[in-house]
Amino acid sequence: MRITPNFAETAVKFAARIQGRIAGARPALARTVVAGFATGVVMAGMAVSAPDAFAYEACETPQFGAAAVAVDERAETAEKAQTNGMRRATDLAFRRVLMRLLRSEEAATAFIEANSPDRFVDFFHIASENTIAGRYIATLDYCFSAPSLRVAFRDAGLLWAELQSPRILVLPVWLAPDGARAWQPDNAWLAGWREAVSDADGLVDFTLLEPTILNERSLRAADLAVADPQVLRRAATVADADQIMLVTARLDYRGSQLILAVDGQLFTASADQLTVLGKMVDTPVNENLEIQLDLARKTILTELESGWHAANTIRSGQTQEITVVVPVASLSQWVERLEAFDSLAVIDSYLIRSLNVRGGVVTLRLVGDAAAFENGLAARRLRLRQREDGTNVIESR
Repeated sequence: MRITPNFAETAVKFAARIQGRIAGARPALARTVVAGFATGVVMAGMAVSAPDAFAYEACETPQFGAAAVAVDERAETAEKAQTNGMRRATDLAFRRVLMRLLRSEEAATAFIEANSPDRFVDFFHIASENTIAGRYIATLDYCFSAPSLRVAFRDAGLLWAELQSPRILVLPVWLAPDGARAWQPDNAWLAGWREAVSDADGLVDFTLLEPTILNERSLRAADLAVADPQVLRRAATVADADQIMLVTARLDYRGSQLILAVDGQLFTASADQLTVLGKMVDTPVNENLEIQLDLARKTILTELESGWHAANTIRSGQTQEITVVVPVASLSQWVERLEAFDSLAVIDSYLIRSLNVRGGVVTLRLVGDAAAFENGLAARRLRLRQREDGTNVIESR
């Protein structure tokens, strides 16, 4: 069910309309409430879900959305529990989105104190809800307005990032004296990565391969442990991933002392190494190995998330201009190029200086550095190339 804004007015009017129906415990009513933060029908003691006729419209900019926000609220009445529960869900969803975009607890808290979430809600979807006496249990998905948040961030002088990363395949490997492991479900290092990827809520797009017999045989742990290029390329193809993050934990002995070494290696889909993340060398294992593994995992994830966020930060107070040639083969391709420019937050504005049947010359006003601009273009399957004469050209990758 898709619900669009304005909780305060709509909730009161809607609740008044259905007040007399609650006691009758009639079947669940189809519900679409117009206007930001809204409420549904309270049905005492009944589970309510949206009918199939209400197709859930996914958030067009998922980085501005929050999925599966769960609440379990208690109050004197079912209606009050529902109102409080949906308010809490909105607050939780808003903070999740702000932490993803701002990556600063201090900045997110200050922004929340100065701005009501209702102002930015585009719509939300009630995935499930159950109302019983004095209690409201629900799971909701939220979509916040990207244009409205961008304006508010600029007005507040905040730095933010919103570009989602290329898809990164996470390949965890456990290497111990008894051999390499990559697919066992009961291994703490491997299971921890599956949980971490499932819980990831930042701008980095992680994916995993299922621990199937086919994957275990075609992507052998021993080959992954040595970063065999052919096996890495095969894994990227199977996962339809743009990059690979090979995260290896090595357990060995130095005399009688158990030693742990961990690192994360980032590769292109062609198995070319890009960087090393969270390298931890020959650390003595203490009484709780799982805590050490968890710390290493968080270090790798934080480095990757922070690095991507920093490289793609929108700096509204710092602008630079670049003039580019945009060659096209058709009018529709020209329209596609302009739509790509419009979709990138790092491009604050642009001026078309000339246009003919072969393309145009455009001056772009940027509010981010070169890396943010090039990453944004790459996400739209475009690239910036400099000709021998120094002319900048934007073309298909």
